[in-house]
Amino acid sequence: MKQPILYMLLFTVLLSTGCSFIASANKDSEEPASSESPVYQVTMETDIVEYDEFHITIHYPQAPNNQMNQTIVDYVNQQKTYFKQESYNSIQEGQSNESHELHIDFEVLHQNQRFFVVRFKETMDIGKDNPITDQTIMNFDKKNGKRLEVGELFKDDVYYVDRLSELTIEKLEKGVEQGTVENSVVQPKPENYKHVALSGEGLVIYFNKDKRLPSSINLELEEVSSMMRSEYAEAIGELSNAKSKSSTPESASSTVTVEDSIDGDLDGNKRAAITFDDGPHPKVTAEILNLLDKYEAKATFFMIGKRVSYYPEVARDVADRGHEIGNHTWNHPRLNRLTSEQVDDQIESTQKIIKQVTGKEVGLIRLPFGEEPPLDYKNQLDAVPWTIYSEGWKDKEALEISQEILSQVEDGSIILLHELNNKTPETLELILKNLKHEGYDLVPVSKLEQDK
Repeated sequence: MKQPILYMLLFTVLLSTGCSFIASANKDSEEPASSESPVYQVTMETDIVEYDEFHITIHYPQAPNNQMNQTIVDYVNQQKTYFKQESYNSIQEGQSNESHELHIDFEVLHQNQRFFVVRFKETMDIGKDNPITDQTIMNFDKKNGKRLEVGELFKDDVYYVDRLSELTIEKLEKGVEQGTVENSVVQPKPENYKHVALSGEGLVIYFNKDKRLPSSINLELEEVSSMMRSEYAEAIGELSNAKSKSSTPESASSTVTVEDSIDGDLDGNKRAAITFDDGPHPKVTAEILNLLDKYEAKATFFMIGKRVSYYPEVARDVADRGHEIGNHTWNHPRLNRLTSEQVDDQIESTQKIIKQVTGKEVGLIRLPFGEEPPLDYKNQLDAVPWTIYSEGWKDKEALEISQEILSQVEDGSIILLHELNNKTPETLELILKNLKHEGYDLVPVSKLEQDK
């Protein structure tokens, strides 16, 4: 008798559980799912290639959207391939014997819960009279990670180029030199309206370089909504503009110099300085710092200002652990093709962000590609060269790089490594282990210079 009763009780429990699950599922299905994507936390990737024939520096964003990231990486690879081919052609034609350069930087123009918009600024110098400058704007829909081409923003039955041209001319005709509007890049041609960005208020049209015109104009939503696809116009109108937060960390209260934080009297030992270019990097720099602590070594980090603005906590950690930070310009261009004002901006902006993040003044500079600083800065900042580095390090393994460096080290050497190389921590440990065994003290560059 007990067995049937047990089966009845078990059936009742299962039935109750099943009804509860179904009710819960129905309740959940009745609640509308949020269609809003979060505002992305953007990281900054940097690709630097240095050969005798050419230099490449490319900065680009990555975010938690795989399809969007792949589109950006594909663009980066296409730009590199095109540049290398054009550089090769130029060399074959005998147009230039100087190193060529590709430099690409980016800015996140706008993002909210629906859209992510980034603008790339491209400079290619292949030895002709003037560098070739261009731009690429990518509008992404976060719903599917897809890049929206300009034509996809507008209705099929609207020839948007004509209307954008009309609106642009209306905006400009009062504020530019007479005759400019009729004969400039604002005429209704598709190539003139390929740089269109979504914004929180409507659209922004960017022009190719023309000194007679502003770099861009804003078109309000009410001016363009009638020709835009309704889902995009409505999304702009409904969603609040959630701009990426710029990092404004509190300045550190301490202004103690790096030398004050170094313990012990180092007199009597062989010394070498290990320097790192192109950082900070959220993963590699942390590994480097832990190794330096492990081997009781201090180092000098030449940082790119824009990367400091993306990873302030990493730069702050470098300073807090008693290491030295130097200026490596804002976004790693070749300075000899810039105006004096642009050079000043590259250096001063980096000085400012490092001071803002770490609370410490910067007294050292190392320019990209080993260039010399302008005369105006030679009395303000100490230019730091290097005496040892592994040429072609990107194509070598850690053991080969370390052996090449260790074979050249002597008292007073300045070693160059790169933070953006995943092999650097392994390389660094091999160098530190061997140099410590040989009786070297590893010190910041300024300490090395002081003791000469």
